[in-house]
Amino acid sequence: MNRVRLVPTAQRYINVLGMCDIDQNHKCLMTDDDRASYMFSRKGHEDSKLPEYITLDKVDYNLTPPPELKEVYAGSVYEDKGIPLSFLNVNSVEEGEIWYREHTMFPECMIPILSRYQWGDLRRPVNKKAAKNAKKQEKRKKAKEKKKDKYCISYEPCVVKFD
Repeated sequence: MNRVRLVPTAQRYINVLGMCDIDQNHKCLMTDDDRASYMFSRKGHEDSKLPEYITLDKVDYNLTPPPELKEVYAGSVYEDKGIPLSFLNVNSVEEGEIWYREHTMFPECMIPILSRYQWGDLRRPVNKKAAKNAKKQEKRKKAKEKKKDKYCISYEPCVVKFD
């Protein structure tokens, strides 16, 4: 049997995040690269069914509100349950709209308003008139963008010379 040895042209360093026990017969080596993460089985248990686990990107932890926001969340569900970590990582109105679409069941027309309220310029309570004005402004903004994207084709006689 012939063996081939491959030598990498560029080395990449992999950071080991940790080793965890999944159960008494299986351990998992977690790295920053999914291709280098492995699950090890104890000798004699290679044929047993591997336990299922959830990757960390699908887990959303809840954190209790910071002290400066305790009074904002007083009396709400988030005071005891905590605020999702993914919510705290949102920094802009666009990211907020994506978060609301993925994690809540609000109607599509409310998502931009909620996002603007939380991360944008709409910090006062939303009433019917403010919602109506926000829709009008959004409509005008889209109309302006459409006008910018229009192209004009002019049909004029032209002369093409072949030399």
